[in-house]
Amino acid sequence: MSSSDFMPISLDTLQTSNPYAASKSSGNMTTEDVEKLGYTVADEDDAFGLDFNDFLQLMVQQLQNQTIDNTADTSDMLNQMVQMSMVQMMTKVETSLENLTAANTMTYAASLVGKTVTVGVYDEQGNIQELVGEVTGTGTYQNAPVIFVNNEMYPLNSIMAVGTLPQTGSAGEGGTTEGTQSVPETAKG
Repeated sequence: MSSSDFMPISLDTLQTSNPYAASKSSGNMTTEDVEKLGYTVADEDDAFGLDFNDFLQLMVQQLQNQTIDNTADTSDMLNQMVQMSMVQMMTKVETSLENLTAANTMTYAASLVGKTVTVGVYDEQGNIQELVGEVTGTGTYQNAPVIFVNNEMYPLNSIMAVGTLPQTGSAGEGGTTEGTQSVPETAKG
């Protein structure tokens, strides 16, 4: 081997060997510029800017560009790989839990078909009104679960009760005031 095999490559050499990098500074690069270099750019909605493949590409670049006096620390790389694997696994678990929750919610909504429910609906003054009816169908609207009662669509979370809420009496009749429910005698201390 010749001594030139171990010569460190300067940053200037790297920039001139990549004509695109020489013409653009890293601060002015656009998303398209980064994608032209072969990197994946995540959506703004994505919480993670880099995926596991990008991390591996960066690690390979670090290994290729190390010098004899400035070698890459393999234990740090291994720790970083373990951390990236954990993040990737946690992301998959989160997605699975979201899918499971959505499936359970839709199963619950489907179990309400044919049953009487009380739905809370706000009137023009902002007061809540109770609407009682039979659930004729379920579905999703804009990724939110909905039910259909009396041919009208309502969010699933607007259900106040399955069945009809009990009527409350006035305070003078031994009952409670409107908006509260009486406590059965067996439940009182």
